[in-house]
Amino acid sequence: MEKDFRITTAKQYEDTMIAIFEMQEQEEPLTAKELADIEIMLQAAQRYEDEEL
Repeated sequence: MEKDFRITTAKQYEDTMIAIFEMQEQEEPLTAKELADIEIMLQAAQRYEDEEL
């Protein structure tokens, strides 16, 4: 996932939060790449919350 991932709509925010939840709920342990992707998505979600909500 690209480091400059941006969330610009409420729908994209919702989809991102669902994707994070689903990744965390999978039975297999998360890989380092998946953990890094989650961190990028969480940072983008925080930026969206700070700027839009």
